[in-house]
Amino acid sequence: MRSCVLYTLLLFVFCIWVPMATCSSFSDMDALLKLKESMKGDEAKDDALHDWKFSTSHSAHCFFSGVTCDQDLRVVAINVSFVPLFGHIPPEIGNLDKLENLTIVNNNLTGVLPMELAALTSLKHLNISHNLFTGDFPGQATLPMTELQVLDVYDNNFTGPLPEEFVKLEKLKYLKLDGNYFTGSIPESYSEFKSLEFLSLNTNSLSGRIPKSLSKLKTLRILKLGYSNAYEGGIPPEFGTMESLRFLDLSSCNLSGEIPPSLANLTNLDTLFLQMNFLTGSIPSELSSLVRLMALDLSCNSLTGEIPESFSQLRNLTLMNLFRNNLHGPIPSLLSELPNLNTLQLWENNFSSELPQNLGQNGRLKFFDVTKNHFSGLIPRDLCKSGRLQIFIITDNFFHGPIPNEIANCKSLTKIRASNNYLNGAVPSGIFKLPSVTIIELANNRFNGELPPEISGDSLGILTLSNNLFTGKIPPALKNLRALQTLSLDTNEFLGEIPGEVFDLPMLTVVNISGNNLTGPIPTTFTRCVSLAAVDLSRNMLVEDIPKGIKNLTVLSFFNVSRNHLTGPVPDEIKFMTSLTTLDLSYNNFTGKVPNEGQFLVFNDNSFAGNPNLCSIHGCTLSIVGAAAPINILTFVNIVCTIIVIYKLLV
Repeated sequence: MRSCVLYTLLLFVFCIWVPMATCSSFSDMDALLKLKESMKGDEAKDDALHDWKFSTSHSAHCFFSGVTCDQDLRVVAINVSFVPLFGHIPPEIGNLDKLENLTIVNNNLTGVLPMELAALTSLKHLNISHNLFTGDFPGQATLPMTELQVLDVYDNNFTGPLPEEFVKLEKLKYLKLDGNYFTGSIPESYSEFKSLEFLSLNTNSLSGRIPKSLSKLKTLRILKLGYSNAYEGGIPPEFGTMESLRFLDLSSCNLSGEIPPSLANLTNLDTLFLQMNFLTGSIPSELSSLVRLMALDLSCNSLTGEIPESFSQLRNLTLMNLFRNNLHGPIPSLLSELPNLNTLQLWENNFSSELPQNLGQNGRLKFFDVTKNHFSGLIPRDLCKSGRLQIFIITDNFFHGPIPNEIANCKSLTKIRASNNYLNGAVPSGIFKLPSVTIIELANNRFNGELPPEISGDSLGILTLSNNLFTGKIPPALKNLRALQTLSLDTNEFLGEIPGEVFDLPMLTVVNISGNNLTGPIPTTFTRCVSLAAVDLSRNMLVEDIPKGIKNLTVLSFFNVSRNHLTGPVPDEIKFMTSLTTLDLSYNNFTGKVPNEGQFLVFNDNSFAGNPNLCSIHGCTLSIVGAAAPINILTFVNIVCTIIVIYKLLV
């Protein structure tokens, strides 16, 4: 007892003798060192918070990385974001009672939050996003934080109901609870926030109806309630009274019913995201009064009707996503006059008629996708005006005519997909020289003419020209496409030999040149292209042997050279190709015997059919002099036996 009294007396004298700040600073240093010990965990590297070390200096802790002190050497801010920490927050955090900003973002901290957080009564900013915290969020611990303005717990593993204690924080402006596993319904009390401007509950496991009472949040500017939540019912029409709202995100949260026309009253709204729900009915024409709207996404719903003509009033619109609905009718010509539109995605609807020919004249269009509609007519020439267009996709429509030179020379393009239309004429040579394009798909059209002798493109990975009317030789300049992975030239009228340069491409995986008029041998370079996984050279007039060294193609799984004029024996080395699951050598002039070991045991006789001088595992197919067609050796033996029996009977 005496020792305790003496210790207390000495401590009192010490605190009088030295400045008060010194005693406080020791307390803060101890708390920080305890934080380091607990937050590092067993997996953290030694250099994590390496400069957080004990010192006799009264101010040393104020120079720890991520630590800020006030003039009294008290810790007022901690920011240790993006540090590899694997432990937890200890109860000693409560000793830092002057803390105003606690930011511990993008670490690997886990465990439950300590109730000692309640001691941080000066806290204004609390951000523990991108961690692995678990359990119920301790809402009670926030009640003493009367100064709290920002609370961000995004991307953790919190569970249980949404804490209702947050509503008591009268200065709270920013509340971000998304990316967790909160369950249950949104509390009705969430309509009682006094100063809230930002509320995000996206990506949780919330259910029930969205409370219409949230419309009482008159100071709210950003509201996000979607993604992974599964509400009942639809969008509360009362949301149309939230006059301060600028950003409304109700995406992918099981909403049904129609879009309330009352949303047209949100005159400050610049973003409306309602995609990936079950919304029905037509797009309200009243939404055209949202003159500040910049982004509109109604995709992946069951909306019907046409695009309202009045949408031409949305002069600030930059993004319009309406894909995967049941919309129909023409595209209003006035949409092409929207001065800021850069993204127009209308794919998988029932739109028809011609596209406005002045579409893209604003010079800002970047992303254009109208796949799987019923559009016809010509491709608008102005889509790449000012050279900003990156995505050009018109697959599965009824467009006809040529590809405009303006598109073919659009150097900003990264994807060109125009398959399954009625496009015709020669493909402009410029399309094969675009520096940034990664995909060119022009299959199933009526293009004709020859490919240009000059081809380049460091980024092109897929080139598909199948089922057209291309003629002439395959240009050796394809060797310049060093990133090419898929080459599909099948079902055209190419002639001449396959250029060996094609198989010098280092990343080539799929080659299909079937159904042409190609002659000559398979290039010897073929067996050096070790990246090949699928090769189809069928339905041509190729001759000579399969090149030696085919076993080098260790990832080849599909090889079809059927219906050519190839000769020689079936390469014995194929028996080592364990990756090869599909082999078709049928209807050629191979000779000899099919090996009966290794990988050959996987293939059936169909792989070798139509080679009259080739013996399979189950027998030989031979040519009989004077016969109209080859007969099987077993059939031949049976015929001979029958003749002998008949002869004996007669004798």
